[in-house]
Amino acid sequence: MGPIPFTTAGTPPEPLVHLFVRLDGGCLYLGTGRVSMCEASKDVLIRCRLRISPPLSREILDRVRPPATPPPLPGLDWLGNVHTNPGQALERFLTNWYPATSMQEPVADIPGSIPRAPADFYRLAAQRPAILGSHNRIKPINEIRPDSSAEHLVFGVECRGGWTWSIPWEPGATDTDPTVWFEYSHAVPEQEPLSRFLLQFSLWEATIAAVYQASCDDLPRHLLPALEKCLQPVPLRPFLSPADAPMDFLVAPGLVASVGPSWDDGKVDVWIGTQHRSALQPLNRLGIPWRRFDG
Repeated sequence: MGPIPFTTAGTPPEPLVHLFVRLDGGCLYLGTGRVSMCEASKDVLIRCRLRISPPLSREILDRVRPPATPPPLPGLDWLGNVHTNPGQALERFLTNWYPATSMQEPVADIPGSIPRAPADFYRLAAQRPAILGSHNRIKPINEIRPDSSAEHLVFGVECRGGWTWSIPWEPGATDTDPTVWFEYSHAVPEQEPLSRFLLQFSLWEATIAAVYQASCDDLPRHLLPALEKCLQPVPLRPFLSPADAPMDFLVAPGLVASVGPSWDDGKVDVWIGTQHRSALQPLNRLGIPWRRFDG
């Protein structure tokens, strides 16, 4: 599990872990691994992640983990509804991305003060709880409360509690698609109204919580067009603009990418998520220096 914290001078170096994988013709040596993450309970190792050094070549990787034939991937017909019917676009995206995992009946007791867009979102969440988020979170319907000012309903929370999202609250209000307010030290409006904000939130969660991912930090902008040729832009204004990290989304069948500014001027950070590893394979030919690539 690696060296004990605060080891004294002269502590023996961490022993190498040699890695092999069993193939039909025997075992193939992969090299050495170093502990990058581990989890233990009561001094019992539960799981451990090893980083192979040096990284495997594509030829070896394809032998160890053969490329799979992609299954039928969901289409992008919902893109045409982003502005004309954002609720339908959101529903098509979510039902294609998240399989139903619960047989719970749709939520029936949604307060009348909740606008239609989140009400429909909660009805989808009854059978697909994952859409509420595993990184950032949309609060369950029974946790929605007015804030201390009694002027906003706080419905979303950043994963570390850094900020919240809310909508104006007034009993009997008739605004069916209100402005979303991003609140950190002070409240600033998001660029998209609630219906399209929920689509942005869902696209972001799809990238960072996906089973298979690809990511690249500090990608020079001149390499971005190669990626944009493989994906289609989602016609929305940038997400998270109030956080000084405006994010755009690109999509392909079964794949969602977020592109945002890097700390290094003139460069961008790219994060891609998919539920099917094979959907990433075409991106391997783009010459992008991936930090992580599950394809």
